[in-house]
Amino acid sequence: MIRIVTDSTCDLTSDQANQLGIAAIAALYVRFGDDQYQDGITINRQQFHQLVKTHPSFPTTSQPSIGDFAKIYEQYKGDEILSIHISRDLSGTIASAEAARDLVGANVTIIDSRNVNAGLALLVIEACRLAKSGATVAQIKTQIEALVPRTRLIFAVETLENLRRGGRIGGAQAFLGSMLQFKPLITIKDGRVEPLERVRTMSKAVARLKELAAHDLNGQPYRRVCFMHAAAPSAAENLKNALASEVKLDEALMIEAGPVIATHAGPGAVGVAYIA
Repeated sequence: MIRIVTDSTCDLTSDQANQLGIAAIAALYVRFGDDQYQDGITINRQQFHQLVKTHPSFPTTSQPSIGDFAKIYEQYKGDEILSIHISRDLSGTIASAEAARDLVGANVTIIDSRNVNAGLALLVIEACRLAKSGATVAQIKTQIEALVPRTRLIFAVETLENLRRGGRIGGAQAFLGSMLQFKPLITIKDGRVEPLERVRTMSKAVARLKELAAHDLNGQPYRRVCFMHAAAPSAAENLKNALASEVKLDEALMIEAGPVIATHAGPGAVGVAYIA
């Protein structure tokens, strides 16, 4: 039996994970001062945003431990395990997974999604579908790795401060110092955070995200789209409706950024991921 494992930066809920047949989600950590929480386990989205408002410390994040992965891999040691995770360039999660695989000696195939959040979610969903269809681990790996460079996540943030303070700003650092009157559009490219464009307001940012996605999805035979937001459901719904009015969406999933992703994207972030 094939067991699909991922991590909490995919931001799929436990209900969604159960429906997809995901065996386990390794939780990353978020810390406020001396207090450490497991993403989606000991802290939920609402609790996180409340702490952001009230706690004197800016939150920081870290990958699952080797032990966290070892527990998961031990549980399914008799099966084939396919472990799909956040980009190696954004987190040490894959390094922990690799060390746990070697420690446990389980049959684990690890895939670097080169993405995060909604982009990672799309690839995990596809892997689950392939597994249910009877594909082998090798076939799934080949297919997912072929989709990795075609998977695009584009999003707008209210400010670059969270990405800067969290050390994940990447190439978007080029926007620093010129963003007081702008909203940055960001993408994940080659596994890293990169600048895309800048616009004047968040409403214009949403409109531009719709234009970019519609352009990329035009002519695609199947349009599976995942929308994301960080405590900004109305903006994400507006983006979804705007895109759906321009191109036919075969599947549309909405996810809310959990504590780890919200730490880096900041409240108000909104975006869309798709395979083109």
